[in-house]
Amino acid sequence: MKTLVYHGPRQISVEEQEIPKAGPNEALIQVESVGICGSELEGYLGHSSVRIPPLIMGHEFCGTIVEIIGKSVQTSEWSVGDKVVVNPLISCGSCDRCLKGKHNLCRRRELIGIHRSGAFAEYVAVPMSNLYSVPKEMNASLASLAEPLAVCIHAVKLGLQPFEDVLIFGAGAIGLLTLQVAKRMGANRVLVVEKQESRMLHARALGAEVVEPERLGNRANDYFSQGIDTIIDCVGVTATRQQALQTIHSGGKIIMVGLGHEETPILMSHLVRQEVSIIGSYSYTNADFKQAVQLLAGGHIRMEPWTAARSLTEGPASFQSLVEGKTNFSKIILNP
Repeated sequence: MKTLVYHGPRQISVEEQEIPKAGPNEALIQVESVGICGSELEGYLGHSSVRIPPLIMGHEFCGTIVEIIGKSVQTSEWSVGDKVVVNPLISCGSCDRCLKGKHNLCRRRELIGIHRSGAFAEYVAVPMSNLYSVPKEMNASLASLAEPLAVCIHAVKLGLQPFEDVLIFGAGAIGLLTLQVAKRMGANRVLVVEKQESRMLHARALGAEVVEPERLGNRANDYFSQGIDTIIDCVGVTATRQQALQTIHSGGKIIMVGLGHEETPILMSHLVRQEVSIIGSYSYTNADFKQAVQLLAGGHIRMEPWTAARSLTEGPASFQSLVEGKTNFSKIILNP
């Protein structure tokens, strides 16, 4: 089978490998679509300590079951030919975090595409407990957005109250999905902060007001006359974190999703005196992932005009164009 293998910073290549063998209570999935995640771009650049080469990345994917292995096959709800998306976060189900429903914080969590081979390949083996059914007629590229969409659902649920205004930093894939989730969950007005022209156009097409970072101060005051109580940072660099703290209303919440920079100096005295809450948002729970699948299957999420499809063999060029900003798309989805 064809695979896309990461060998080190800016080194990724198309290679032939043996089709993986599914283990007990696992399914072999023929991959139809797999998205390139921003975290994988960081890995490609050598900025991810958890992605150890050689590695087949890829954790946002949709495909078809071609084989099922295990004692539970006879009683399984799954059959060969079923179309599925896969939750790549494998949790133990028994630690104190899992028992509280916080599967994203499982003390023994593993991720497909990091701790085991992922879906930048024609086939991938996954636990059956991580499968979610999608309609056979559903666009596979759209279905592959379930994982990043779950990230956004989790973040919005942590920070947004119904009918509140929200400010979002970034109009990459996570920012644009967060925008759609916020509107779906009853956000009143949404202002997106973005500096790339193509991404600004995408956000406007999805119904947001958009402002460049250097114009945020005046525009935020005009747009949110009573101040802004909720900010979601989908970029996660020093500039956006500091600007969020400067912009948030007293008593407001800043939800941190982006992981662009490891460290950022913060004016703690301002945070304390304004009683601002900074909340980290990491991945999603099983409930978030299920809700993501439901939103996609219900036709509530748009993938146009901000996504593009490419073949797996175009993977190396796609990674390069994304990190260099030489594409007008916020997300590239590969079709093995």
